[in-house]
Amino acid sequence: MRLEKLGKIELTYTDVDDELTYAEGGHVYGILKGTLEAGDLSGTLHVTNITRQRPDGAFTPTLRGMLTTPEGAKVFVTIDGISILDPTAKPPRRIVTAGISFWTPESRLHHWNDTYLVAEMVGRSTGKSWGVAGTVHRCIPEL
Repeated sequence: MRLEKLGKIELTYTDVDDELTYAEGGHVYGILKGTLEAGDLSGTLHVTNITRQRPDGAFTPTLRGMLTTPEGAKVFVTIDGISILDPTAKPPRRIVTAGISFWTPESRLHHWNDTYLVAEMVGRSTGKSWGVAGTVHRCIPEL
């Protein structure tokens, strides 16, 4: 498989950002909004994240939601990944790697139903909130 760089993604927590911690890790629940630009697919994202914090400090983001294109087309989006602390960064930051898949009934966008993207993102403070931003790559099978 090879990766083809397509564009960028940006998400910021908006309405809710709750964290529940316990001895074995924790959970975070939040709503994020942002944008995706990936070739002929672009638009605004509105997703819910229910992530688990593992005992080792890594988070496993699990995002579900909708992308709305500028023309009004709706695309269901899933984003699943891992978020780890970058121990060398000053100030500390999180590195997020995630897979992205899509489903839409829109005929002109059907080819996205069979497309898998990988995102490389960096966590960042956005004033009172927190978000991620980075690049997206299309996975191209070579078997």
